Amino acid sequence: MHKPKGTHWLLGWATITIFLALLSLAILERQDLSPTSQPLFNEMVEFHGPLKVGQSFVASRPGLCRVALLLARKGRTNRSPVVFHLKEGAEATADLATVTINASHLEDVTTMVRRPYVYQSFSFSPIPDSAGKTFYFWVESPQSPADDPLSVRYQAGDVYPEGAMSTDGSTIDGDLAFRAYYTKGFFGNTALLLERLVEHRPFPWGSKAFYIAIFVVYLALFAGLVWSAFPTPTRDP
Repeated sequence: MHKPKGTHWLLGWATITIFLALLSLAILERQDLSPTSQPLFNEMVEFHGPLKVGQSFVASRPGLCRVALLLARKGRTNRSPVVFHLKEGAEATADLATVTINASHLEDVTTMVRRPYVYQSFSFSPIPDSAGKTFYFWVESPQSPADDPLSVRYQAGDVYPEGAMSTDGSTIDGDLAFRAYYTKGFFGNTALLLERLVEHRPFPWGSKAFYIAIFVVYLALFAGLVWSAFPTPTRDP
C-alpha cells in the first residue's frame, strides 16, 4: 500500500526547513552577532611605503578570528599588496597573524556609483584564549607610492578608551573604525541565537524553554513524517 503523496510533500518541506536552520547556524559560526567594534569615523589618514597605521583593542570574547577596517584607495591604479599584522599587545615582537590582500579589493573613493564605507575583512585562525587580552593590529602597503596612497578611516578624539590609534608606532588622538569578530562554534551560536530570540519579549516568547519545546515537537513531527513516508513491511501469513 502506497503512502499519500501529501505525506511525501510535507516530508520534503520539513527536510528543507531543518536544512536551512542548520545552514543558518553554520553561517553564524563564521560571524558572531556581537562583534567588538568602534564604528565612528570623521577623518581619514593615508599610508604608503614605510608608513604604518595601527590600533590596539581589548577582545571581549574567546575565539578572535577576524578584524575588519574601513580601508580605501583613490582610483583604480593602485594594485599593491596591503599587509595586515596582528600581535598580542603593542610591545610584542612576533605576529600572531599576517594577512595580505591586493589594494584592488578596496573601496574606490573616486567612483561616482559605489557602495560607500566598505569594511575590508582580514581573517585568520581563531585565538581560543583571546577574551580579556589586549591586541594590536596595523596595516601597511610598502609598495604603494607616495602619489597613490591608501587610506583608513578613524574618529578623532578618544572614543574607544580600551585602545589607541598609532601611526608609525606613535600614539595619536583618535581611534580607527574597526570590527573584531569571534567564532563560537555550533553550540555556542545556538545558545547565542536563543538569547537573541528571547531578548525583551514577554512570556512565553521570552523563555528559552518555549523555543526548545517547539524544536523538540518539530523533530517529533518530522520523525513521524519519515516513518509514514515509507511503506511498512508486511509479513506473509
